[in-house]
Amino acid sequence: MASDCCGDRNTLIMLDAKTECHPEHSQEPWLDLPTARRQLEDHISQFLTTNVRWKKLDDNEHPPVLGLKVSAGLGKTRTALDCIATHGHNYLKKGHILFYVPTLELAVEAEKTFRDLNSIHPSFVMRGRSAINPNDPNTNAPMCARSDLAKEVAKSAKSVTRAICREENANGEVVEAVCANGCPYLAQEAIIEPHVVFLAHSYLKSQPPLSGDVALRIIDEKFWAAMIDVQALPHDNWFLTPDHYDGSKLAEIYRTARKSVSDALEAETPVHQALRDKKISAETLRELAAAEEMAMPVLKLDPQTPNEDAKMKVSSFDHEAANSIRVRSLIFDLLANTIDHRGTERISLEKPTPEKNNRALIKLHQLVDLPADAPMILLDADLDETIVRRFCGNAHFERLLVRPKAHVTQVSDVTLASYPLSSLKEKAQERRRADVVKIIKREVERAQTKDVLVVATTAVLQALYNDCGQEFKETSTEAQVLYGATVRRFGPKLLGVNTYSEFATIILIGRLQLPVVTIEDQLRAVFGDDGAPLDLAEGNRLVAAATTVLLADNRRVEAKVQYHPDPRGTSLLQQTREAQSEQAIARLRLLDANIPKRVVVLSNVPLPGLPVDEWLKFEAIVGDKSDVQVSTKYVNLERAICGADGSRLRGIRLSAGGLVADAPKIFPNSKRAREFRKNLPTEEILGWAMTIAADMGFPATYVRLSKGNRGGHSTPAVVFATVEKAQQLSQYLWPDFDKHVVVEGNGVTLNEGSAVLEAL
Repeated sequence: MASDCCGDRNTLIMLDAKTECHPEHSQEPWLDLPTARRQLEDHISQFLTTNVRWKKLDDNEHPPVLGLKVSAGLGKTRTALDCIATHGHNYLKKGHILFYVPTLELAVEAEKTFRDLNSIHPSFVMRGRSAINPNDPNTNAPMCARSDLAKEVAKSAKSVTRAICREENANGEVVEAVCANGCPYLAQEAIIEPHVVFLAHSYLKSQPPLSGDVALRIIDEKFWAAMIDVQALPHDNWFLTPDHYDGSKLAEIYRTARKSVSDALEAETPVHQALRDKKISAETLRELAAAEEMAMPVLKLDPQTPNEDAKMKVSSFDHEAANSIRVRSLIFDLLANTIDHRGTERISLEKPTPEKNNRALIKLHQLVDLPADAPMILLDADLDETIVRRFCGNAHFERLLVRPKAHVTQVSDVTLASYPLSSLKEKAQERRRADVVKIIKREVERAQTKDVLVVATTAVLQALYNDCGQEFKETSTEAQVLYGATVRRFGPKLLGVNTYSEFATIILIGRLQLPVVTIEDQLRAVFGDDGAPLDLAEGNRLVAAATTVLLADNRRVEAKVQYHPDPRGTSLLQQTREAQSEQAIARLRLLDANIPKRVVVLSNVPLPGLPVDEWLKFEAIVGDKSDVQVSTKYVNLERAICGADGSRLRGIRLSAGGLVADAPKIFPNSKRAREFRKNLPTEEILGWAMTIAADMGFPATYVRLSKGNRGGHSTPAVVFATVEKAQQLSQYLWPDFDKHVVVEGNGVTLNEGSAVLEAL
């Protein structure tokens, strides 16, 4: 999955006119922090003690699986490691304990944490061929001396190890490359004694170089994206009749099958029905798959082939032809395995685009199964039960959620999507980026000596850096700074990072939203065979759906956001969009923060685990005001008080007639004044006036004006003076009134900051 996926500009900027009600995010009761941590340890410990004697007796038996959805920052990784240190000895009698994390960097960190626990259990980090060998004095030396060659060979060889490292020849003799003896990568396979092994998620899909049985698996963070494999075959290659069908009885059947599949995909009709109409059976499809497999070209290498000769053979090998044969074989095999069922939606036709060289693609959406040979624990702040059940139908789930401690301000009216925000051609977007910069600078100033973290997509960060004549280095491993704030991009490398736990503020700019085509690639792979037809997006467009936002006071306000029309598609969409935002915010460790934290979310996508204190329009956040303060009526009152010509009023009456008389440039006639007053209680207008005065730094006092012949009626007014001087100024400004009553206790003075009227 690409780390910078911002969505297609033509698919995600415009919402479909269709509006649907989407189920709002459910929120279980919050747990207090000590209770949640205690329950987390209890759940893991109980699972470990209960399932230590589990043994797979037949292929139909599924291992026990525990899925734990816990708030990020609860300490799930450390707790799991503590439990392994305590209960792992009985598992290590049976085999290895494999602890999976998203990246090699996190595997190194987790193993160090485990060692720091003073555990007696042996452990090591599983490293791939290209990883740096930590035991080599030359810090740039990879684990495999032929890692570059291995990367190329992996494209077409069934086994890289047998091709370039060691293999057993026809005589039963082991043939090795010169570098195989003492190879750090191969040495990992020689470790027989059970260890606690830390490794990246990628090893869930491929066999790690490890000998012996596995007794327990723990997977930290979401894993399912690593299990998806999308294979693409150019449509014109699908219609070529390969040479290996010449003279074969299968030639005509092959042509019939490929046309039936292609016609069905183009017409968006069931593929299996088209095959059944042509009397093509599962057995015939398996014969086609076998014919393709037998025709697969072989990259002829052996471990003792010199590097230069091996590179020449690799470069001259027809990788495209080999890929075409492999994909055709996989397609026929999938069709054979599913033809007796409802069918499959794991085969699709992608129409030509300029990005794909205007070639239509037949795509195969594969889902690799999780290993099912040992008990398994899944730890994930973003765990989605619907998705996980596609891998572990028998999984048991627990949720442990703690309310984050932070003041959260979130924009309500814009997404700040990557493409429009990063476009350098539009002046409006340049202004929008300038507003974002204003927010960053203000938050840096507000944080004082504490640090601020800014997270955005690569495209947005590059545009912000370009605006100030700098370059954002996407691949840099060092911290980069923008206007005094540390910047990071959205992506998996933020998962599990504790570097920013002491930061005071985080600003999220936009969100990471995958293109619709990518979401549906995932949807087909994960749910294409689950029995319920997929509801695909029309025209590659998401739909605008109603939802709610959870506020800090537990109220909910209405909002709209982009969703996929299929609820399963929405689950997948949220695993990147909402989850990446929440994971980024969690880097500040909000659950047990020892200093007040601020979160500024510049995207209107509701985050289910983040109650919002201020749900404001973008202009309000830019101006550091409320939504009211940036409304047209508020702005007009502000202009009236501050003076349309730059000269501030000394006082203003809040009746319609008073507004016309005191501020004629803003309220030139009674109609304009009545429109301003419509549906606005006097108390609210008065509060606005007080707030404006406080923001501008001058005093204000509420005065009630009346005449002797008007009975109990009075005219509300504000004079911009202290309480002590208010009556004198009021009498000066409006001598026609007999009474000038100062409302005590409601004045705003210079040292009261942004105080507003409370007593009215």
